[in-house]
Amino acid sequence: MVRRGGGVRVAAVTPAASTRTATAAAVVAVCLVTAPAAAAVAAAAATTSAAWSSIVTTGEMRVWHPVTLDIPRGPWASETARRNPFMTYRLTTTYTSADSGDRYVVPCFWAADGMAAHTGASAGSVWRCLFTPDAPGEWRWSMSFKQGPGVAVRTDGAGAPVRPFDGRTGSFVVGPSNNETAGGRDFRQKGRLRPVPGQRYMRFDNGDWFLKHGTDSPENFFGYREFDNTPKGRHLYGPHIMDWLPGDPTWGADHRGKGIIGALSYLASVGVNSVYAMPLTVGGDAKDTFPWVTERGVWRYDVSKLAQWDIVLDHMDAQGVALHFILSETENEELMERADRGVLGHGFSTSRRLYYRELIARFGHHQGIMWNLGEENGWKDGSGRGQYNTDWQRKVFLAHLAALEPYGALLSLHTFPADKERIFTPLLGDASALTGASLQVAGWPNVHNETLTWVLASREAAKPWVVSVDEIGGTGALPDAVTPDHHRERRDVLWGALTAGAAGVEWYNQAGDQSMEDFRGHANLWATTDRTLRLLRAQRVPFWAMDPADWVVQGRNNWALASPDIILVFLRWGGAATVRLAPSTAYAVGWFDPRLGAGVALEGARVIVTTTGGATRIGVAPRDARRDWALLVRRVGPVPTPSPPTPPSPPLPSSSAAPTPPPPLRVTPPAGPFSFYVVDPRSGVDVAGPLPPTGGSLHRAALPPGFSLRAAPQEGLPPPPLSPTTSIRGGAGGRGSVVWELNGQVVRVERVPPYLIAGDHRGTIYPWRAAPCGGAATIAARWGAGGDASTIHVTMVC
Repeated sequence: MVRRGGGVRVAAVTPAASTRTATAAAVVAVCLVTAPAAAAVAAAAATTSAAWSSIVTTGEMRVWHPVTLDIPRGPWASETARRNPFMTYRLTTTYTSADSGDRYVVPCFWAADGMAAHTGASAGSVWRCLFTPDAPGEWRWSMSFKQGPGVAVRTDGAGAPVRPFDGRTGSFVVGPSNNETAGGRDFRQKGRLRPVPGQRYMRFDNGDWFLKHGTDSPENFFGYREFDNTPKGRHLYGPHIMDWLPGDPTWGADHRGKGIIGALSYLASVGVNSVYAMPLTVGGDAKDTFPWVTERGVWRYDVSKLAQWDIVLDHMDAQGVALHFILSETENEELMERADRGVLGHGFSTSRRLYYRELIARFGHHQGIMWNLGEENGWKDGSGRGQYNTDWQRKVFLAHLAALEPYGALLSLHTFPADKERIFTPLLGDASALTGASLQVAGWPNVHNETLTWVLASREAAKPWVVSVDEIGGTGALPDAVTPDHHRERRDVLWGALTAGAAGVEWYNQAGDQSMEDFRGHANLWATTDRTLRLLRAQRVPFWAMDPADWVVQGRNNWALASPDIILVFLRWGGAATVRLAPSTAYAVGWFDPRLGAGVALEGARVIVTTTGGATRIGVAPRDARRDWALLVRRVGPVPTPSPPTPPSPPLPSSSAAPTPPPPLRVTPPAGPFSFYVVDPRSGVDVAGPLPPTGGSLHRAALPPGFSLRAAPQEGLPPPPLSPTTSIRGGAGGRGSVVWELNGQVVRVERVPPYLIAGDHRGTIYPWRAAPCGGAATIAARWGAGGDASTIHVTMVC
């Protein structure tokens, strides 16, 4: 056994010597016993044989809690043995739910003596499989254990069986979760965090939706000097030792780890629910973190160090803090390919395949893990070193990760601010296994638009990504001592991201990028972000069912996230709110002050009733009207129609600023997925419709100047699913895209409601200048290319 601390080798003992001696003695004893004792000795020998082939199941045996299968006496190995255990063996276990038939194929790993986090062992015979069941009941397992040169990274089933473990089967039963610790934060009472197909947010197995509130600094979070073999680690997190509590984990006889464990406990206590961390900073900025025995020894892993990392991840699960694991840094994204002599140019090295397998085997069972292919990936920095991945590499790396990772966790990618179009575009839709985009935005006021770009682009590609803002340019978020109010971070970044449909933010601080030790320096920033997320929870805002909808609020500096029944508006510079609402409907409205010092309850709450609908002036916030405010508008019901015996009531005041001309046509809506309306571009109000499918005339004199047409999806008819061949960018659309046709020719593709035949931008509705005068025209709107259409035949009388 070898124990390592701070990179210094302390002691070495011949592995498993005592065990081997005891076994030999038992065999000798069989030869010396008398006949009457022969039966007892035979029974003892059988027991010894069973112990050698045993597989031990441990764990809390509840759903969403890890279950461990250990082979205590598997093939003996050491980190530095000539026969490299990391490459020579491949242990995999398949778990199948007896009730549902759900199946998980989970890579396993060599664990030295099984207690390496505490003993520092670098040798032993324990092999381990970690699995988190996601349903109660019986789970059946079957084990594949192979050996041979390079077999660890083979995917063709090659290798000789390791007897007697290869082909072994068994089962265990788990009960429902009863974990109610950590104030409801514990991921073990929520289940696995993963993206939902067709959605742009992540959700836990228990149904809770997730918005990320994270710290992006320090990126070398695991550059912690109390991990084994981390001599250059920049961190001790000394100020957070006070946050470590009795009962919290440590490792080793000297109880190391209190600083990093305390830091995570503090972050969780102030609402931070994710940490950005790199397992590999060799050749990068910090140069202090690596998973191997040596800095560039890409074939051999430091078992005790990784076991200590796992203790930290266990605490993160318990505290409700997800790990955003960034697998490479821009300066080292080709490090493994360069270390592999069998790889030429920008290839896919065996050592990288091993890297992905070891990390997933050791850490993939954690409920809150998010995998990120790399930081600033693909950036050609001009150094001439060629340390960048190619489109082909990104696609094959992602495909390999997706095939290896059993649980469907997030697979995302981070890139340089100017490279988003070049890097992300080839990965859209079914072109890759990517499920998330991790954005770095240089100019803070651009956060909203850049987030919106990739939210919409991924939706159009029929595979919405989980888009998060994980790095902001310049100095980043400065400490409270410099910017105590964090106005720009809140206004431009936090609310800019959320209203564009982002799945959350992580806060970057340039000065603390590798050196941050005390997270209390940003306490006001954590509190500001946490207040916003608490507002959404307290008001039950279904952000996962809402879409970016800037068009519903007037003013180019205003943003909105909306569904048919609720609208969340953000006024960057305050002022009066004018929101597009449905006619004859009652709405509850209330204001939220996003700045610290205010409460979390809505202010100025009241009910308004619309008559004509359209652009509805709601007014200004209760105070500080020239500062940023959020406005929540919720539909509470239609306006009831008075019964005939009731004396007529005075008409309700119109919520529209200007009277609306009577519609020239009002007939049965056309068949198909849409109804058509004429829109006044000055007010955004529908002034005619639904228009007839045949035989109608539109009199130009009765319509407002510069009118447009709007296609309104029929209630209860959602957009159809897309085929894999649907055009992704620049063509006739994805799910949610409406293709306008005039006399059989495509004239407009609209990707965001309102679906207008001439389009709109930031509240400005463009007039339909191609409106035909005289004669009949056939106008159609359809879902995507070749989708269902609604058609109208009209004559324009000018």
